[in-house]
Amino acid sequence: MRSFITSAFGLIGAAALSKAASFDYIVVGGGNAGLVIASRLTENPHVNVLVLEAGPSDSIDFNVTVPGLDLTVTGGSIVDWNYTTAEQPFLLNRTIAYPRGHVLGGSSSTNFMAYTRGAATTYDSWAALGNHGWDWNGVYPYFKKSVNFTAPTVDQSFIVYDKAAYSNPTGGPLHLSYGGYVEPISIYFTEGLANTTGLNLQPGEINDGFPLGQAYLPLTVNPTHMTRDSSSTSFLGVASSRSNLQVITSALATRLLFDPKKSTTVTGVEYRDAAGVLHTVSANKEVVISAGAFGSPQLLMVSGIGPAAQLKSFNIPVRVDLKGVGQNMTDHLFFGPVYEVTDNITTFNQFGSNATLYNQYLQQYQQNKGELTGAISSMSGYQRIDDSILTGLGAQALSALEPTWPHIQYEIIASGSTPVPRPGNFVSTAAVLLYPFSRGAVTLNSNSTSDKVTIQPNWLASPIDQKVAIWAFKQVREVMLSQTLAPIVLNEAFPGLQAQTDAEILTAIQTVAHPIYQASGTCGMKARADGGVVDSNLRVYGVKNLRVADASIFPIIPSANTMAPTYMVAEKAADLIKASQ
Repeated sequence: MRSFITSAFGLIGAAALSKAASFDYIVVGGGNAGLVIASRLTENPHVNVLVLEAGPSDSIDFNVTVPGLDLTVTGGSIVDWNYTTAEQPFLLNRTIAYPRGHVLGGSSSTNFMAYTRGAATTYDSWAALGNHGWDWNGVYPYFKKSVNFTAPTVDQSFIVYDKAAYSNPTGGPLHLSYGGYVEPISIYFTEGLANTTGLNLQPGEINDGFPLGQAYLPLTVNPTHMTRDSSSTSFLGVASSRSNLQVITSALATRLLFDPKKSTTVTGVEYRDAAGVLHTVSANKEVVISAGAFGSPQLLMVSGIGPAAQLKSFNIPVRVDLKGVGQNMTDHLFFGPVYEVTDNITTFNQFGSNATLYNQYLQQYQQNKGELTGAISSMSGYQRIDDSILTGLGAQALSALEPTWPHIQYEIIASGSTPVPRPGNFVSTAAVLLYPFSRGAVTLNSNSTSDKVTIQPNWLASPIDQKVAIWAFKQVREVMLSQTLAPIVLNEAFPGLQAQTDAEILTAIQTVAHPIYQASGTCGMKARADGGVVDSNLRVYGVKNLRVADASIFPIIPSANTMAPTYMVAEKAADLIKASQ
């Protein structure tokens, strides 16, 4: 464990952070965004920053470090919040696990490491909502600012990329590379996407703002020793020698503190340590909430900022009636058929249940080689559906998206299972709705952050989403049953080829669909009258000295995995904060 990071019993601890403790800035959440903001702010030696992280240090779990063990930390682990959704009425009333990183680095320490930015027109749409400076030209430099890009190796000459999409004058702390291993199923799938008539997705760079086509994805993997790079290992690592930064782990923020004479001016944070002891700490300038799409709205609401009716139902005094807090929750939905493949296709199923093979892979990994040096999924395809098809689906609203904005993402995962488990070597295919019309909400269960919120995504509530999902499912099936993949695909293990009608396919989707863990939108950056929570400077409406900076501020979900856009938001947030002081 790094010496400058401690639990609330350690060197910083309860004794050091007394009621009189104060910092210029307090960042709530040491995750994907929070550690970026803290690192950038402390570049100024005259500014001091405290980070409160509810989870433990990322050193607690070896599996966090190893790219090929990413599946082991995405749910039910010691570094997971272990959220579960409410019953999903349009997914056969299932309750679904919703992994989020409960650890330094947040979900950047537990995700699948894919670094994607989405279409430039997504961000132009953000700006069109009144968010000046958040158009593609305004955010593209912040995407590039974070990264330290390593081109594909000689052995990865098949990867198409454009270095210009990543280059910056100084180089950022976050390592991007293509890992050390590309699973065989991805190679077959890329060829299938390119060769299938209806798809015809050709390789190209997808992080330049024009993602249509397909690509092997850059991963947040440090190529020197083939370890995961997270906001903790990168941004916090850079800031580790700075005396003006302090980080406390196992510190759950319980409420915001306010000036007793100015009831909407934030002055600090109350937090609970691992022993349950409450502490208070003051912010001389600002508090920045970066607790994620679930944690950020919860902290606002228990502190009296949110929909008045909901707050009153839990006897929370209303400081600011801000109706958008917790609303507009959006996430991409992940679904597709499962296939049994030949044994020469390496999958997590093989080494996850075979101790001998697992140990062999670990030995190879110690030499920076082998299957564990890459992610369980390493490529994606991005498709825009023809207008003629959209009309047939009754989904003409998707035609309104700018021409470079993809509608569907395709992936393949080197792991799979069937609803009724059986022996075999499986891979999971996926279609992802990149512009879902279904919206959900995050609501309170009590007036305490110790109790988890209710997460109601309402996936597939929109009939348009249902029709587009059925169509996309058919596209994935066409690829997997093509001649390109015939040498390695044995059968469709789920739902099976007997499922042919739209109703049968929809039932199959509803049986297995789950989030791709990219929740966003619950503290949206838009006009207050339109349900916004923060303005274009990320300041919370009606409150002084308070900002939110994480994926919760996305007014429209990007057509991408949300890790890279969250890094971008944090980089821009740090500059906005600096400019305001």
